[in-house]
Amino acid sequence: MSARAGVPEPVPPRLPLPQPRPAPGPSAPAPEGPRVVGPHPDDPHEPGMRPHPMDEAHARIDAENRLIQRLNDAMSFRKVREMREMLVEYRQLDPKDADANQAGYAVIADCIERPGEASAAAAHQFYDTQGHSPLRRFVRRICFENSN
Repeated sequence: MSARAGVPEPVPPRLPLPQPRPAPGPSAPAPEGPRVVGPHPDDPHEPGMRPHPMDEAHARIDAENRLIQRLNDAMSFRKVREMREMLVEYRQLDPKDADANQAGYAVIADCIERPGEASAAAAHQFYDTQGHSPLRRFVRRICFENSN
C-alpha cells in the first residue's frame, strides 16, 4: 500500500522472460563447383558465376553469329572470293536460310564483283522483298549507291 491511505500501489505488467535462441540447425551443404547462371533472364547473374552450358541450339547460333561477323568483315574489304567460300559454309550450317541472309550476301557479292544491270535487278528484288533484313542497308550502299 502506498503512503496514501487505502490506495494500492500499481503493479507493473509482467513481461515474458527472454528465451534463449534455438541452436541453428545444420546448414545446407554448399553447392559443388562454381554457381551457374540459369537460362532465364531473371535468374541471378553475379560476379564469378559461369554462364549456363551451351546446348546444341546455342552452339549453332554462336557458329552462325561468328560466320556472319566474318562475312561482314570480308564485305567491308570487298573480298568477294572469301565471301563466296563462307556462303558455302553458311549453306551447310543453315540450309533453310529462313532469314535470307545467304541470299543477301550473295547479292552483295554479285554487286561488288559484277556491277551492272543484272546485279542491280537482283539487288532491287532483294531490297523490295526482304524488308526485315539488316542486310538491306548494305545492299543499298553497295549496290545502289556504289559506295566503296
